[in-house]
Amino acid sequence: MDQAARRTAMRVGGLTAIVGSLCALTGAALWASSGTDIDKSLVSNQIAEYLIAAGEHRVVLVANLSIWIVMAFLMGIAAMAMAGLAEGRRLLSDVARSCYHMGVPLVVAAYVAWLAVVLRVAPETTPAAVATAEALGWFASYADWIATMLVIGIGPTFLALAGRGTWAPGWLVKWSYLTAVAGCLTAVAMLTGGSGLSTYGFVIIPVGVFWMMAAGVVLLRNQDRAA
Repeated sequence: MDQAARRTAMRVGGLTAIVGSLCALTGAALWASSGTDIDKSLVSNQIAEYLIAAGEHRVVLVANLSIWIVMAFLMGIAAMAMAGLAEGRRLLSDVARSCYHMGVPLVVAAYVAWLAVVLRVAPETTPAAVATAEALGWFASYADWIATMLVIGIGPTFLALAGRGTWAPGWLVKWSYLTAVAGCLTAVAMLTGGSGLSTYGFVIIPVGVFWMMAAGVVLLRNQDRAA
Protein backbone atom coordinates (compact mmCIF):
# COMPACT_ATOMS: atom_id res chain seq x y z
CA MET A 1 0.00 0.00 0.00
CA ASP A 2 1.51 3.37 -1.04
CA GLN A 3 1.69 6.36 1.28
CA ALA A 4 -1.38 8.16 -0.09
CA ALA A 5 -3.55 5.06 0.05
CA ARG A 6 -2.35 4.28 3.57
CA ARG A 7 -3.13 7.81 4.73
CA THR A 8 -6.62 7.57 3.22
CA ALA A 9 -7.26 4.21 4.88
CA MET A 10 -6.19 5.62 8.25
CA ARG A 11 -8.43 8.66 7.84
CA VAL A 12 -11.47 6.64 6.77
CA GLY A 13 -10.85 4.00 9.42
CA GLY A 14 -10.36 6.58 12.15
CA LEU A 15 -13.42 8.63 11.32
CA THR A 16 -15.76 5.67 10.90
CA ALA A 17 -14.49 4.03 14.10
CA ILE A 18 -15.12 7.19 16.12
CA VAL A 19 -18.49 8.04 14.57
CA GLY A 20 -19.58 4.39 14.83
CA SER A 21 -18.64 4.37 18.51
CA LEU A 22 -20.60 7.57 19.10
CA CYS A 23 -23.58 5.95 17.38
CA ALA A 24 -23.21 2.96 19.72
CA LEU A 25 -23.25 5.21 22.79
CA THR A 26 -26.12 7.36 21.50
CA GLY A 27 -28.21 4.28 20.73
CA ALA A 28 -27.41 2.84 24.16
CA ALA A 29 -28.55 6.07 25.84
CA LEU A 30 -31.84 5.97 23.93
CA TRP A 31 -32.34 2.31 24.79
CA ALA A 32 -31.68 2.97 28.48
CA SER A 33 -34.13 5.89 28.48
CA SER A 34 -36.89 3.59 27.21
CA GLY A 35 -36.69 1.42 30.33
CA THR A 36 -37.22 -1.72 28.23
CA ASP A 37 -35.01 -4.81 28.14
CA ILE A 38 -35.89 -7.61 25.76
CA ASP A 39 -33.14 -9.86 27.19
CA LYS A 40 -34.54 -9.72 30.72
CA SER A 41 -38.07 -10.15 29.42
CA LEU A 42 -37.13 -13.33 27.57
CA VAL A 43 -35.33 -14.81 30.58
CA SER A 44 -38.15 -13.94 33.01
CA ASN A 45 -40.98 -14.89 30.62
CA GLN A 46 -42.38 -11.35 30.70
CA ILE A 47 -42.71 -10.77 26.98
CA ALA A 48 -46.27 -9.48 27.34
CA GLU A 49 -45.02 -6.76 29.68
CA TYR A 50 -42.22 -5.96 27.24
CA LEU A 51 -44.69 -5.57 24.38
CA ILE A 52 -46.74 -3.08 26.36
CA ALA A 53 -43.64 -1.07 27.27
CA ALA A 54 -42.28 -1.26 23.71
CA GLY A 55 -45.56 0.10 22.39
CA GLU A 56 -45.32 3.03 24.79
CA HIS A 57 -41.72 3.81 23.80
CA ARG A 58 -41.93 2.89 20.12
CA VAL A 59 -40.41 6.10 18.74
CA VAL A 60 -37.41 5.90 21.08
CA LEU A 61 -36.76 2.24 20.30
CA VAL A 62 -37.04 2.78 16.55
CA ALA A 63 -34.51 5.62 16.79
CA ASN A 64 -32.28 3.46 18.99
CA LEU A 65 -32.26 0.48 16.62
CA SER A 66 -31.89 2.64 13.50
CA ILE A 67 -28.81 4.32 14.98
CA TRP A 68 -27.38 0.93 15.91
CA ILE A 69 -27.80 -0.27 12.32
CA VAL A 70 -25.75 2.73 11.18
CA MET A 71 -23.23 1.92 13.93
CA ALA A 72 -22.74 -1.62 12.62
CA PHE A 73 -22.17 -0.36 9.08
CA LEU A 74 -19.61 2.22 10.20
CA MET A 75 -17.73 -0.19 12.46
CA GLY A 76 -17.56 -2.66 9.59
CA ILE A 77 -15.97 -0.01 7.36
CA ALA A 78 -13.52 0.91 10.13
CA ALA A 79 -12.53 -2.71 10.62
CA MET A 80 -11.91 -3.23 6.90
CA ALA A 81 -9.66 -0.18 6.86
CA MET A 82 -7.71 -1.38 9.93
CA ALA A 83 -7.31 -4.87 8.48
CA GLY A 84 -6.03 -3.39 5.24
CA LEU A 85 -3.28 -1.54 7.13
CA ALA A 86 -1.74 -4.77 8.45
CA GLU A 87 1.61 -5.64 6.90
CA GLY A 88 3.03 -9.14 6.93
CA ARG A 89 0.24 -10.73 8.96
CA ARG A 90 -2.17 -11.79 6.24
CA LEU A 91 -3.75 -14.65 8.20
CA LEU A 92 -4.58 -12.47 11.21
CA SER A 93 -6.03 -9.71 9.04
CA ASP A 94 -8.12 -12.26 7.12
CA VAL A 95 -9.49 -13.67 10.39
CA ALA A 96 -10.33 -10.13 11.51
CA ARG A 97 -12.15 -9.47 8.24
CA SER A 98 -14.11 -12.70 8.68
CA CYS A 99 -15.33 -11.53 12.11
CA TYR A 100 -16.85 -8.44 10.53
CA HIS A 101 -18.07 -10.13 7.34
CA MET A 102 -20.16 -12.36 9.59
CA GLY A 103 -20.85 -9.99 12.48
CA VAL A 104 -22.12 -6.91 10.66
CA PRO A 105 -24.84 -8.62 8.56
CA LEU A 106 -25.87 -10.71 11.58
CA VAL A 107 -26.35 -7.71 13.84
CA VAL A 108 -28.31 -5.83 11.16
CA ALA A 109 -30.62 -8.85 10.81
CA ALA A 110 -30.98 -8.92 14.60
CA TYR A 111 -32.01 -5.28 14.74
CA VAL A 112 -34.49 -5.70 11.88
CA ALA A 113 -36.10 -8.61 13.77
CA TRP A 114 -36.17 -6.45 16.90
CA LEU A 115 -37.80 -3.64 14.90
CA ALA A 116 -40.44 -6.13 13.75
CA VAL A 117 -41.31 -6.84 17.39
CA VAL A 118 -41.56 -3.13 18.17
CA LEU A 119 -43.40 -2.04 15.03
CA ARG A 120 -45.53 -5.03 14.04
CA VAL A 121 -46.25 -6.89 17.29
CA ALA A 122 -46.20 -4.37 20.17
CA PRO A 123 -48.34 -3.40 22.02
CA GLU A 124 -50.53 -6.49 21.36
CA THR A 125 -50.44 -9.11 24.11
CA THR A 126 -52.60 -11.86 22.62
CA PRO A 127 -51.18 -15.41 22.85
CA ALA A 128 -50.27 -15.27 19.16
CA ALA A 129 -48.53 -11.90 19.59
CA VAL A 130 -46.58 -13.14 22.60
CA ALA A 131 -45.50 -16.31 20.78
CA THR A 132 -44.39 -14.31 17.74
CA ALA A 133 -42.52 -11.81 19.90
CA GLU A 134 -40.77 -14.60 21.79
CA ALA A 135 -39.54 -16.20 18.56
CA LEU A 136 -38.43 -12.96 16.95
CA GLY A 137 -37.06 -11.64 20.23
CA TRP A 138 -35.00 -14.76 20.87
CA PHE A 139 -33.42 -14.47 17.43
CA ALA A 140 -32.85 -10.72 17.83
CA SER A 141 -31.28 -11.10 21.27
CA TYR A 142 -28.95 -14.00 20.56
CA ALA A 143 -27.98 -12.86 17.07
CA ASP A 144 -27.22 -9.42 18.53
CA TRP A 145 -24.96 -10.84 21.25
CA ILE A 146 -23.16 -13.22 18.90
CA ALA A 147 -22.51 -10.35 16.51
CA THR A 148 -21.41 -8.15 19.41
CA MET A 149 -18.78 -10.76 20.37
CA LEU A 150 -17.49 -10.69 16.80
CA VAL A 151 -17.57 -6.91 16.22
CA ILE A 152 -16.29 -5.54 19.55
CA GLY A 153 -15.03 -8.72 21.24
CA ILE A 154 -12.66 -10.95 19.30
CA GLY A 155 -12.70 -8.75 16.17
CA PRO A 156 -10.64 -6.00 17.84
CA THR A 157 -8.19 -8.61 19.14
CA PHE A 158 -7.40 -9.88 15.67
CA LEU A 159 -7.30 -6.34 14.25
CA ALA A 160 -4.81 -5.28 16.92
CA LEU A 161 -2.64 -8.40 16.53
CA ALA A 162 -2.59 -7.94 12.76
CA GLY A 163 -1.69 -4.26 13.11
CA ARG A 164 0.85 -4.65 15.92
CA GLY A 165 4.04 -2.83 15.03
CA THR A 166 2.44 -0.97 12.10
CA TRP A 167 -0.54 1.11 13.23
CA ALA A 168 -1.56 -0.50 16.57
CA PRO A 169 0.58 0.51 19.60
CA GLY A 170 1.29 -1.97 22.36
CA TRP A 171 -1.25 -0.53 24.81
CA LEU A 172 -4.03 -0.91 22.22
CA VAL A 173 -3.02 -4.53 21.64
CA LYS A 174 -3.17 -5.21 25.40
CA TRP A 175 -6.59 -3.55 25.57
CA SER A 176 -7.76 -5.86 22.78
CA TYR A 177 -7.03 -8.83 25.04
CA LEU A 178 -9.61 -7.39 27.44
CA THR A 179 -12.18 -7.21 24.64
CA ALA A 180 -11.60 -10.92 23.98
CA VAL A 181 -12.03 -11.75 27.68
CA ALA A 182 -15.22 -9.67 27.76
CA GLY A 183 -16.43 -11.59 24.71
CA CYS A 184 -15.83 -14.87 26.55
CA LEU A 185 -17.87 -13.59 29.51
CA THR A 186 -20.71 -12.76 27.12
CA ALA A 187 -20.51 -16.28 25.68
CA VAL A 188 -20.71 -17.76 29.18
CA ALA A 189 -23.74 -15.58 29.95
CA MET A 190 -25.47 -16.80 26.79
CA LEU A 191 -24.68 -20.47 27.41
CA THR A 192 -25.93 -20.35 31.00
CA GLY A 193 -29.44 -19.19 30.19
CA GLY A 194 -29.00 -15.51 29.38
CA SER A 195 -29.59 -14.08 32.85
CA GLY A 196 -25.99 -12.81 32.97
CA LEU A 197 -26.30 -10.78 29.77
CA SER A 198 -27.53 -7.75 31.70
CA THR A 199 -24.69 -7.97 34.26
CA TYR A 200 -21.23 -9.44 33.61
CA GLY A 201 -22.10 -10.26 30.00
CA PHE A 202 -22.70 -6.56 29.37
CA VAL A 203 -19.06 -5.67 30.16
CA ILE A 204 -18.20 -6.18 26.50
CA ILE A 205 -20.13 -3.04 25.51
CA PRO A 206 -18.00 -0.34 27.21
CA VAL A 207 -14.75 -2.30 26.82
CA GLY A 208 -15.29 -2.96 23.11
CA VAL A 209 -16.88 0.33 22.08
CA PHE A 210 -14.20 2.43 23.75
CA TRP A 211 -11.50 0.23 22.19
CA MET A 212 -12.94 1.04 18.78
CA MET A 213 -13.03 4.74 19.63
CA ALA A 214 -9.44 4.66 20.89
CA ALA A 215 -8.34 2.85 17.73
CA GLY A 216 -10.00 5.56 15.66
CA VAL A 217 -8.13 8.28 17.55
CA VAL A 218 -4.84 6.41 17.04
CA LEU A 219 -5.42 6.21 13.30
CA LEU A 220 -6.29 9.90 12.94
CA ARG A 221 -3.33 11.01 15.03
CA ASN A 222 -0.89 8.91 13.00
CA GLN A 223 -2.23 9.48 9.49
CA ASP A 224 0.27 12.26 8.70
CA ARG A 225 3.12 9.95 9.68
CA ALA A 226 1.89 7.11 7.49
CA ALA A 227 4.72 5.61 5.51
